Amino acid sequence: MSKLVFVCDVTKLQPGDKMAISPDDQSILVANVDGRIYAVANICTHEYAELVNGFLTGDAITCPLHLSSFKLETGEVMNAPASKPLKTYKVIVSEAKIYVEV
Repeated sequence: MSKLVFVCDVTKLQPGDKMAISPDDQSILVANVDGRIYAVANICTHEYAELVNGFLTGDAITCPLHLSSFKLETGEVMNAPASKPLKTYKVIVSEAKIYVEV
């Protein structure tokens, strides 16, 4: 059964910002790309590395360890060495608050 998890107020996650949240022992990256909010698994699928420490480039996140990159909208791998996509999460913005469905 899914539930909504409060992330933060919209004003706390400006375009170009990213943060990690950990509901129910999951590590989730939440990022603002030009006003659009995305949520994906925060751990690289290649080797353990927290993507929140990586680099936002357009609508992609690049792993800080081996530079794998993933499309934030779909979790799709855009650059090796990773070969498995990231899990994506539904984001809901309501009354200037950001929520992630987990």
